[in-house]
Formats: sequence, structure tokens, C-alpha cells
Amino acid sequence: MPSYPAYGELLLDGYSETPASAVDRTDMDDGLAKQGQVRSRALVSRPVTYRYSSAQFITWKTWFRDTVARGASWFDWDDPLTDATKSARIQRGDYTARANAPGDGPLTWDVSFTLETWDD
Repeated sequence: MPSYPAYGELLLDGYSETPASAVDRTDMDDGLAKQGQVRSRALVSRPVTYRYSSAQFITWKTWFRDTVARGASWFDWDDPLTDATKSARIQRGDYTARANAPGDGPLTWDVSFTLETWDD
């Protein structure tokens, strides 16, 4: 399985985790809802932003297009919370790239997308 590129910087501002529910809930007439686990694992959505130089961004776009089929394919990704390698994919294959005005430094790109990983 391919790996997420090691270049670039993961920006932790705005990073979060949202697990999909693995529970089914049914409202009952007596007021107390019943719920039970229906899945043994759940997908976790993680909005992430990586910062790249212009050259790195061009390389990342090639990786995205050719290596992971525009985000459809799974790849290994290092979770910054646990340092564990997880299988991930880019949700819906969508990303947003924003240029950062150079000011005194070189042009950089912030690339944002939502990762999906299993919760295990």
C-alpha cells in the first residue's frame, strides 16, 4: 500500500476527529431509548491541512492523481496523536489548496481535505 508523502507539514490548528456512530438507537414509548452496538469498528473523519512549498505541492498533486487515484485508494498515514500508521483515504477525493502570500518568504500552499481512517 502506498504511503502519504513524508514532506510537508501537518498543521494542527483545526485538526479534529469525528467517529461515525457504531450504535443504533430506537426511541421507545416509555421514554427510555434502546441502543446497541451495530458495528465493531467505525470510520473516523479527520479534517487536516498540510503546508507545502510550491515544488512539494506540485509533487503532491502528482501523488494524489497517479498514486491514490485522486483520493479513491487507501494509503498508509501516520496518526499524529498515536504515531501509529493507519489506512486512510481522502473523503470524496476532495481537497482545497490555498496559496499563502509570500511576504518576505517563498510562496507556500495550504492543502486541506478530510481523511477517513478506521478507528482501530
